[in-house]
Amino acid sequence: MATAKTLSKLAASKTKLPRSLGQELGLHVLDKCREVVEEYSELSRRAPEAFPFSERDLLTWYAEMRYKLLGAGRCSLCGAYVRHALPVLAELDETTVILHTCLCSHCLGAQKSAARRVRVCLRQPAEMSSAPAQAVCAA
Repeated sequence: MATAKTLSKLAASKTKLPRSLGQELGLHVLDKCREVVEEYSELSRRAPEAFPFSERDLLTWYAEMRYKLLGAGRCSLCGAYVRHALPVLAELDETTVILHTCLCSHCLGAQKSAARRVRVCLRQPAEMSSAPAQAVCAA
Protein backbone atom coordinates (compact mmCIF):
# COMPACT_ATOMS: atom_id res chain seq x y z
CA MET A 1 0.00 0.00 0.00
CA ALA A 2 1.21 3.50 -0.77
CA THR A 3 2.44 5.78 1.97
CA ALA A 4 1.03 9.21 2.79
CA LYS A 5 4.12 10.81 1.26
CA THR A 6 3.52 8.99 -2.04
CA LEU A 7 -0.14 10.03 -2.05
CA SER A 8 0.73 13.68 -1.39
CA LYS A 9 3.25 13.62 -4.27
CA LEU A 10 0.61 12.17 -6.59
CA ALA A 11 -1.92 14.79 -5.49
CA ALA A 12 0.60 17.61 -5.93
CA SER A 13 1.51 16.46 -9.44
CA LYS A 14 -2.20 16.29 -10.35
CA THR A 15 -1.83 12.81 -11.80
CA LYS A 16 -4.44 10.13 -11.40
CA LEU A 17 -4.01 7.45 -8.77
CA PRO A 18 -3.12 4.01 -10.09
CA ARG A 19 -6.29 1.98 -10.70
CA SER A 20 -5.53 -0.63 -8.02
CA LEU A 21 -4.79 2.05 -5.41
CA GLY A 22 -7.95 3.93 -6.32
CA GLN A 23 -10.02 0.76 -5.90
CA GLU A 24 -8.33 -0.06 -2.61
CA LEU A 25 -8.97 3.44 -1.25
CA GLY A 26 -12.52 3.37 -2.59
CA LEU A 27 -13.30 0.14 -0.73
CA HIS A 28 -11.81 1.55 2.47
CA VAL A 29 -13.87 4.73 2.14
CA LEU A 30 -17.03 2.67 1.53
CA ASP A 31 -16.36 0.56 4.63
CA LYS A 32 -16.06 3.71 6.74
CA CYS A 33 -19.18 5.23 5.16
CA ARG A 34 -21.11 2.02 5.85
CA GLU A 35 -20.02 2.15 9.50
CA VAL A 36 -21.18 5.78 9.76
CA VAL A 37 -24.56 4.97 8.18
CA GLU A 38 -25.07 1.97 10.47
CA GLU A 39 -24.14 3.99 13.57
CA TYR A 40 -26.32 6.96 12.58
CA SER A 41 -29.19 4.59 11.82
CA GLU A 42 -28.90 2.93 15.21
CA LEU A 43 -28.73 6.28 17.03
CA SER A 44 -31.70 7.64 15.08
CA ARG A 45 -33.79 4.66 16.16
CA ARG A 46 -33.10 5.50 19.81
CA ALA A 47 -33.88 9.23 19.48
CA PRO A 48 -35.57 9.98 16.14
CA GLU A 49 -36.28 13.63 16.96
CA ALA A 50 -32.53 14.37 17.29
CA PHE A 51 -31.64 13.01 13.82
CA PRO A 52 -33.12 14.78 10.79
CA PHE A 53 -32.24 12.21 8.10
CA SER A 54 -34.30 9.10 7.46
CA GLU A 55 -32.88 5.65 6.70
CA ARG A 56 -33.97 6.11 3.09
CA ASP A 57 -31.90 9.30 2.85
CA LEU A 58 -28.89 7.49 4.31
CA LEU A 59 -29.24 4.56 1.89
CA THR A 60 -29.47 6.96 -1.05
CA TRP A 61 -26.40 8.85 0.15
CA TYR A 62 -24.42 5.63 0.63
CA ALA A 63 -25.53 4.26 -2.76
CA GLU A 64 -24.45 7.46 -4.51
CA MET A 65 -21.06 7.32 -2.77
CA ARG A 66 -20.72 3.69 -3.87
CA TYR A 67 -21.57 4.65 -7.46
CA LYS A 68 -18.99 7.43 -7.51
CA LEU A 69 -16.27 5.13 -6.17
CA LEU A 70 -17.07 1.80 -7.86
CA GLY A 71 -19.33 2.65 -10.78
CA ALA A 72 -22.68 1.25 -11.84
CA GLY A 73 -23.95 -2.27 -11.28
CA ARG A 74 -26.11 -4.60 -13.37
CA CYS A 75 -29.65 -5.64 -12.47
CA SER A 76 -29.76 -9.29 -11.39
CA LEU A 77 -33.00 -9.90 -13.30
CA CYS A 78 -32.93 -7.89 -16.53
CA GLY A 79 -29.27 -6.86 -16.85
CA ALA A 80 -29.95 -3.11 -17.01
CA TYR A 81 -27.35 -0.74 -15.63
CA VAL A 82 -28.12 0.40 -12.08
CA ARG A 83 -26.69 3.60 -10.64
CA HIS A 84 -27.55 2.89 -6.99
CA ALA A 85 -26.46 -0.74 -6.85
CA LEU A 86 -27.27 -2.12 -3.41
CA PRO A 87 -28.03 -5.74 -2.50
CA VAL A 88 -31.73 -6.60 -2.23
CA LEU A 89 -33.18 -9.40 -0.10
CA ALA A 90 -36.66 -10.53 -1.21
CA GLU A 91 -38.60 -12.79 1.17
CA LEU A 92 -41.24 -14.58 -0.89
CA ASP A 93 -42.52 -16.64 2.06
CA GLU A 94 -41.18 -18.08 5.32
CA THR A 95 -38.86 -20.53 3.53
CA THR A 96 -37.93 -18.75 0.29
CA VAL A 97 -35.50 -15.84 0.36
CA ILE A 98 -33.86 -14.52 -2.80
CA LEU A 99 -30.72 -12.38 -2.72
CA HIS A 100 -30.17 -10.03 -5.65
CA THR A 101 -26.83 -8.25 -6.04
CA CYS A 102 -28.83 -5.23 -7.21
CA LEU A 103 -32.10 -4.45 -8.97
CA CYS A 104 -33.19 -1.69 -11.33
CA SER A 105 -36.20 0.37 -10.24
CA HIS A 106 -38.56 -1.60 -12.51
CA CYS A 107 -37.47 -5.01 -11.19
CA LEU A 108 -37.42 -3.70 -7.60
CA GLY A 109 -41.05 -2.64 -7.99
CA ALA A 110 -41.90 -6.08 -9.39
CA GLN A 111 -40.19 -7.78 -6.44
CA LYS A 112 -42.07 -5.54 -4.00
CA SER A 113 -45.38 -6.61 -5.51
CA ALA A 114 -44.46 -10.32 -5.61
CA ALA A 115 -42.63 -10.71 -2.31
CA ARG A 116 -43.88 -10.65 1.24
CA ARG A 117 -41.03 -8.36 2.26
CA VAL A 118 -38.18 -6.65 0.38
CA ARG A 119 -35.11 -5.22 2.13
CA VAL A 120 -32.39 -3.09 0.58
CA CYS A 121 -29.07 -3.84 2.30
CA LEU A 122 -25.82 -1.99 2.81
CA ARG A 123 -23.76 -5.15 2.32
CA GLN A 124 -24.18 -8.69 1.09
CA PRO A 125 -25.86 -10.92 3.71
CA ALA A 126 -22.95 -13.39 3.40
CA GLU A 127 -20.79 -10.70 5.05
CA MET A 128 -23.28 -10.31 7.89
CA SER A 129 -23.11 -12.18 11.15
CA SER A 130 -25.68 -14.82 12.03
CA ALA A 131 -27.85 -12.14 13.67
CA PRO A 132 -27.65 -9.08 11.38
CA ALA A 133 -28.21 -5.68 12.91
CA GLN A 134 -31.34 -3.80 11.90
CA ALA A 135 -29.15 -1.03 10.45
CA VAL A 136 -27.77 -3.35 7.77
CA CYS A 137 -31.04 -3.64 5.84
CA ALA A 138 -33.95 -1.26 5.45
CA ALA A 139 -37.45 -2.51 4.76
